[in-house]
Amino acid sequence: MIAPQCADLAVLDGLEDVARSLHAVLLDPAVGGCAEPPQGLPSLLCGPDVMQTQVEKAVRDAAERAAEAGAVLVLAFLGHGTTPGDAPRLLFMASDSRSDVPGTVVDLGGLLAAAVDTPGVRGVFALVDTCRAAGAVPDLAALGAGVRGGAVRLSVLMSVGVFEDAYGLAFSRGVVRVLREGLAGAGEFLTADDVQEAVDALAGTGARVVTANGDSLAGRVWFARNIRHTAGHGPLLGPVAEDELRWALAPLGEAVPTARADLERLRGSLRARPSEAAACALRVADALADALRTAKLLREWPGSLTSDRLRRAFTTAAKGAVTVPDSCGGELLRDCVEALRLRVPRLRDGRMAATAAFVAALAAEDHLTPATPELAAWARETDAVVDLNDAFARLAEHSADGRLRLVVSLHAAVADDWPETLLAWLLDGEHPLAHEEFGCTPTQEGVERELFAVLAWAKRRARATGCRLRHVDIAAPTALLATWRPEETKQRGPRLGLSYEIVLRWSDRLCPPAHLDWINDYARDRLDSAPHWLGEQDTGDAQALADRLADGAYGGALALGHRPDRLTEVLEPLLAFAPVVLWPQDPGDLPDAARQSVARHWDRMPGELSAAYRSAWQHGAAARDPGDGHPELARVRSAWHDAQWLDFCDLFDPR
Repeated sequence: MIAPQCADLAVLDGLEDVARSLHAVLLDPAVGGCAEPPQGLPSLLCGPDVMQTQVEKAVRDAAERAAEAGAVLVLAFLGHGTTPGDAPRLLFMASDSRSDVPGTVVDLGGLLAAAVDTPGVRGVFALVDTCRAAGAVPDLAALGAGVRGGAVRLSVLMSVGVFEDAYGLAFSRGVVRVLREGLAGAGEFLTADDVQEAVDALAGTGARVVTANGDSLAGRVWFARNIRHTAGHGPLLGPVAEDELRWALAPLGEAVPTARADLERLRGSLRARPSEAAACALRVADALADALRTAKLLREWPGSLTSDRLRRAFTTAAKGAVTVPDSCGGELLRDCVEALRLRVPRLRDGRMAATAAFVAALAAEDHLTPATPELAAWARETDAVVDLNDAFARLAEHSADGRLRLVVSLHAAVADDWPETLLAWLLDGEHPLAHEEFGCTPTQEGVERELFAVLAWAKRRARATGCRLRHVDIAAPTALLATWRPEETKQRGPRLGLSYEIVLRWSDRLCPPAHLDWINDYARDRLDSAPHWLGEQDTGDAQALADRLADGAYGGALALGHRPDRLTEVLEPLLAFAPVVLWPQDPGDLPDAARQSVARHWDRMPGELSAAYRSAWQHGAAARDPGDGHPELARVRSAWHDAQWLDFCDLFDPR
């Protein structure tokens, strides 16, 4: 929030009070939902001492923080603005700006363009309340040639047009009122368009909004929560369904229905109209009827649903085709079924395959079957009986494949050397079935040769369970994690990673030395968080990094955006403090596309890494991305310690 008084121009009465009010409502978790900045960094700059360099630095720093968090950046600029001659470009006036000295003003359009083009920023909302406010819109065409190739989300809310004056901060006052009072019938979240229309109706300010949506993977981006929304009683259709149906009905001149009865009447009307446009609209309307039946099933679910369970099941069913909706409660339930029915490509599957996979994933957690009356009735109503049975069959197959796990540990390695023995455990779920020690030559070739002997031993014992062995955990010391790629191992046959899901673990977590006896308990408190990205400046001094980690500077998973020259020194403290550590496979910086691929596949990690490596071997690392993000994801290495691994480590805890 930036609201300078400019000494070169007239004092704006009430500027500081309005800025504080808008700042407070944006930070309110129930309304704006913006996160507090780190301690010592202000998120409100207002008054007579807000200099040009301070404004520009504050926006750049905020963009970097949003990029690290993969978050949406919200910016607000209140104060004086002008345009140079007839040019439609807003010059924002800081406290030390002078109208006749171009180098002292803030080029707001350029500043917003740089912020939204920052790799990792999920989207930018900018509110501009100045004279000539609409001149703040960046050159949208130029963003296509930017660092992110136009894959950005930007919404700019402006008080007036390019050559119009704003008075009394009426626009900002209206925004504060709309956000504090909410909008009836607008759903759980308010978009920039919602706010602009409401403020214009309230204050008649002539407000403008410009939105650029070039990043389909960013998911739903909202401006504020709607304080009037009551969970479970939002509008009939969510944003996905409304967009699809409005597009389909436009050639027919039909309005989007707001009630279930209206949708049914619309379907009947479309069936009676023998045109290609009507047939297209009917397909969308029929899909929405399926989505509404599914939402009804879930609202009457014969089990217990939570937002986390809905998101997990959605990730399983969508298979990366669309991102998890950014909503919660009843809105999340509705948005999930709409996205699965309308946005997931069908390929060779039936129309209800993705939705049935979603329902089956939820049902399996509650020990329900296709014969459960509620599920059976839903399947008949939506003609999804076969799809639902297929989905349950795939879950059963996956469950059988996931039962067995082989753990191979190289923790007998001394210093940076290869070990003389490998320790192996075959696990059935959480229960050890067999344990063996294997001698080997202490070289990479010797260890890799013995790995196949370990696998032969494990497969012989796996046959007795009737299940296939698919998962192999390899625990290694830091130096080997930094350089070794065991999934690429081959011995007179295919690479190890073609037949098995290989996950790398840090062997020090099995039997931590005395000074690290806290690491597994510490890791349990930091599971299930998206990665915090560290730049080259964060890892230049390994001891300073260790000190920051000890101070709790970072939480959860940690990822390196740049591969340090002395990677082992940096990995050592990271592996102790973070349950998950990611780093670039190759020297230099990790491309922004790789970071985006990590975010897109996060809910399916670490298994998706194995799929990405296989894709890179089969198609080449430089192959054109088929849309699954695997070529970029294959650039990433990891050491992964989830709850299952930490439970296994507990078996060795002398406490």
